[in-house]
Amino acid sequence: RRNQRVAAGVLGVAVFALAAIGFVRLLGSEGTPASDPQSPFAGTWVTDDEDPTRTMIVRVADDGAVEVTVLDDFAQECRSPATMTGTGRVEGDTRLVVPAPAYTCDLGSEPETPSGPPLAKQLRDWTLVLDPQNDTLSDDVFGVWVRAGADAGVRLEDLEPVWPQTSLEEVRQAQELADAGDPAYTWQVHPEPWQIGQNHPGNTVIFSRFLEEELGWEDYLWDEAFAHPDDPYGNDAGDVVYLRCAPSGTNPLYPDDPVGGGCAPTLDDLRYEAVQINVAQLDRQGLRGIWVVTGWRMIPAEQSAPPSDAEIDASLGAFLQARIDGEGAEAFVDFAEDDASTDEREIPLLYATSTGVPYERAEFEIVQGPTWPEGSMRIKVRLSAEKGKTMVEQLFSLERDRSGSLRLVYDFEPTIENGEAVPVEYGFLDGLVTFRAAAPFKPSQDGHPDRLAIAGRLPGDDVRRRVLVFMADPRPIGPDCEQLPAPADAEALARSLRSNPDVQANAPVAVTIGGIPALRMDVSLVPGASLCAWEMPGLSAATPLEPLPFAPVGLARIYLLDLPEGSGARVLAIATITDEDSFDAVLEFAEPIVDSIAFHPR
Repeated sequence: RRNQRVAAGVLGVAVFALAAIGFVRLLGSEGTPASDPQSPFAGTWVTDDEDPTRTMIVRVADDGAVEVTVLDDFAQECRSPATMTGTGRVEGDTRLVVPAPAYTCDLGSEPETPSGPPLAKQLRDWTLVLDPQNDTLSDDVFGVWVRAGADAGVRLEDLEPVWPQTSLEEVRQAQELADAGDPAYTWQVHPEPWQIGQNHPGNTVIFSRFLEEELGWEDYLWDEAFAHPDDPYGNDAGDVVYLRCAPSGTNPLYPDDPVGGGCAPTLDDLRYEAVQINVAQLDRQGLRGIWVVTGWRMIPAEQSAPPSDAEIDASLGAFLQARIDGEGAEAFVDFAEDDASTDEREIPLLYATSTGVPYERAEFEIVQGPTWPEGSMRIKVRLSAEKGKTMVEQLFSLERDRSGSLRLVYDFEPTIENGEAVPVEYGFLDGLVTFRAAAPFKPSQDGHPDRLAIAGRLPGDDVRRRVLVFMADPRPIGPDCEQLPAPADAEALARSLRSNPDVQANAPVAVTIGGIPALRMDVSLVPGASLCAWEMPGLSAATPLEPLPFAPVGLARIYLLDLPEGSGARVLAIATITDEDSFDAVLEFAEPIVDSIAFHPR
C-alpha cells in the first residue's frame, strides 16, 4: 500500500557500525537507570536515526566512575547480538572518555571488521561529547545519541505500567519470576522487540491478552494500513494499533479481500472502533525482558468505499479519450509520490507510439482490487494504432485522495509496446546526466545524490543485481582502507587505480560517452586483497555505504570522464561490476544504457 513501508532491517554505515537489523534493543541486566539530574550523562540513549538501531545505558556512580553499556540485537561484526561495555570518567563538563571498552558477540563468536582499522583501535579512548542545550551526546563511532523517548517528549524512566502490572515494583517482581521460568509471566517476554518498535505486534501475546481480558474484544485485526496513524495522536515506538471486528464476520464492502474481508466495521458501514496500545520494557530490556502496557487510547479508523463502475468509467474515459485526441491527458493523472527516479516525470508514449503514430483506440482492464481498506485498484490501459498492428500497454493505480475523490496514478511501471519494454529516460546529478533504461532495469539512489545504481533481474537470475553504478567524484581507497583525496581529473583517478596494490587494472582505453572523451578500464581485485568498503573496486563515494566488498574474482568495466564545467562535480565514474562467469552477459545489458548517456551542461 502506497507510502507505507516497513523497515525490515537497518545496516549501519558508520566507520565502526554495529549494523543492526530491527528495533532498538533496550537491554540492561539490572534494569533501566534513572537519569540523575546531577549527571547529565546518565540515562538511556538511542542513536538519532529514523530507525534507531542501538541503545546505550549510562550509569554514574557516587565516586564519579561511569559505566557505559551499548547493546545491539544484530551486529554486522558478529552477525548476532553484541554488547559493548566500559568504564570511564567525565572530563570537564561535556566529555565522557572510556579508555578501552570491551566489545563481545553475545553468541560467543569473534567480532570481524570487514573494513577499516582493527576494532580495538577504533574503540580506543572512545569519547562522548555532551551538548547541554539539545540534551544529546555524540561520538566519532556511532554519531549522535538522543534520550530514549525524546522524540515523543516522554522518557523511558517516566513511564508507568497500567497492565498487567500496575507499579514498577510489581514489574520487577514479575521479571524475576519470568527469569525463573514461571509460565504465569513468561508470556510477557517477546523474542522480537524490533517488531514492536516499528509499530508491529509480531507474535506478541501481550496485545491479544490485553484486548481480550482488559477490553473484552472477541474479534480484532492488525493491518499495516492502520499501523501508523497521523497526528494529533502521534505514533511512537511501541505504539500498536488494532481494529475491532464486528461479530458478523464478513465485510460487506470487501467480502473477497484476503485481509479485510473477514473484518466488518463496528460503528457503521465505514468506521471501526480502534485502539492504539503503548507497551514498554520497564525493568530488563531486550530479548528476555517482559513487556507491560503503559497506556492506550481509542482512535478513529475508517475504510473507504470501493469505486463504483460509474466512477471508474468517468475517471478512465476522459483520460483515454484525451490520449486519442492528442492533448490534455496530463490533467487526469498524477505521479506516484514516492518515486523520484525520473527527472521529467512524464508518461512514456502518452499520445503516440515509439514511431510517432497516433493512437486510434483505447480500453482498460481491472487487474487487481478493489483492495481493502482504501479501495485502490490496479488498471491496465491498452492503446492501439495502425489498425491494431501496434499495441501499447501501461499500468496505473486508481485510488481515493484525502477528499474522497478518485485519482489515477502512474506508478512508473514498465511501458510495453508489442511485447517489449520501452526504454525510459532517467536523470542523474539534477539532470546533468541522462540515460535510458528499459524494464527490468531501473535506477535507485536511496537518498544519495552522489551515486546511482541501475539494478534488475537478468534472465536466469534469482535476485536483482546491479548492472551499472554511477558515482560523482569518487575517492580512491588507500592501503589501510582509508579514503584518499579526490583526484583532479579522470586521468589522475585512472593513475590512482593502477597504482593500488589491491587492484589489477589494464591500461586505459580512450572512448567517447555522450560526446565527451572518456577512459575505459577493466579492473579486478587481486587475490587476497583487503576487503574495504568499496562500491567499485578501488573506489568509494565521498560518503561510503555499508561495506560492499567484491570477491577477488570480481570484474568491473569502469568508465572515467571529466564532467562539463558548472556540473557541481569534476569526475564521473560508471561501472559494470559482476563475476567473471557472467561478465559478458551483464555487459550485454549495460552497454546500451551507456550508449544512451547524454550530458546537458547548464
